[in-house]
Amino acid sequence: MESSERIIVSLDLGSALTKVVVGRPISEYETEIIGTGMFPSSGIKNGSIINIEATTRSIIEAVSEAELMCGQEIGYVVVNVTGKSVRADNSKGVVAITNRDRVVTEPDIVRVIEAAQAVRVPADQEILHVLSKEFSVDDQTSIKDPIGMTGVRLEAEVHIVTAGLTALHNLEKCIEAAGLAEETRVLSSLASSDAVLTSGEKDLGTAVLDIGAGICDLIVYVDGGIAYSSVIPFGGYNVTSDLSIGLKTTIETAELVKKRFGHCSIEEIDPTETVEIPPISGRPARTVLREELVHVIEPRMREIFEMVDAELVKSGKKSFLAGGLILTGGGSLLEGIESLAEDVFRLTVTRARPAGLSGLSDRVSSPEFATAVGLIKYASRLGDMERKSQDRSETWGKKIRRWIEENL
Repeated sequence: MESSERIIVSLDLGSALTKVVVGRPISEYETEIIGTGMFPSSGIKNGSIINIEATTRSIIEAVSEAELMCGQEIGYVVVNVTGKSVRADNSKGVVAITNRDRVVTEPDIVRVIEAAQAVRVPADQEILHVLSKEFSVDDQTSIKDPIGMTGVRLEAEVHIVTAGLTALHNLEKCIEAAGLAEETRVLSSLASSDAVLTSGEKDLGTAVLDIGAGICDLIVYVDGGIAYSSVIPFGGYNVTSDLSIGLKTTIETAELVKKRFGHCSIEEIDPTETVEIPPISGRPARTVLREELVHVIEPRMREIFEMVDAELVKSGKKSFLAGGLILTGGGSLLEGIESLAEDVFRLTVTRARPAGLSGLSDRVSSPEFATAVGLIKYASRLGDMERKSQDRSETWGKKIRRWIEENL
């Protein structure tokens, strides 16, 4: 099936919203959006499913809305994986190039990747991704595709991502209960970066921080490969919760006020500007200084950014980020967030939205749809279900070649 005929459906299970996006890959750089659906997520907290029934209902409602818009029945979905059960680490494998000509061949790639994967995975975890970082042949490093090169020693460095078995089983239950099937599972930060980063930015050295309602997903690219990824269990909801307490109002009202009047920098606020807090429970509306909101929002966002910065330092790659930090996700929509982030990270910071879209692009051209759009872009590289069935008859050589191309 040609790429222009394939339809891919993404399911982004967020802590605040369940999003479904239906897309048709037109080319490597363009995706046509033909349907979307959204519904509040009441069964997810900090990226993890805590209520099977509520999550299933959210999926069904979001899928139904997307089906109505695109006029097609949805059967398979590409779904994101995140939450506190996600773990990631880099691993190296080394093998000797043993053929007579000392030329790297497909079987050598198979052996070195198997060697790199030979890590101890806890019994309660399952491997989600094995992503190529780089290869080395003797003293030559940072090689993307070593096939055909000559040497005696082949080394591979991969980024291995695992997720908790319980979390994955709960995810599978919800999708099946909604009458759907998984096409593939993708790490949330990997999907987000596919939506907002160019290959040039990956080569330059860039980090992507997707700020969601319940969590922040961080991924770091250096020399085109994934050097680090992490999940920080705090997000926009923590800011809303603090506002709710500070303003003595409901979570719903605090979220509304945050979206309309929130800001991350007290220095950029007019000290005389006021904000009206809507009435609740029979109590009349109140007027407060906008400064009061910022006095709550700025410290909490600074605290979250400091936790993220600690992860960047832990990665050992912060000094390699010539491309700076890219902010995306719904939580990145707060005014003044870029200047606050630059103050904390001491890096160039920009906010990004999904690119390379056509069709109903206006419905998803926002940072909060980065994961949903990225899932489609990532899956389009892997191919549809028909191609998957064909892959079973592929030779090892073709599979390895495809694996390398998908990880470039």
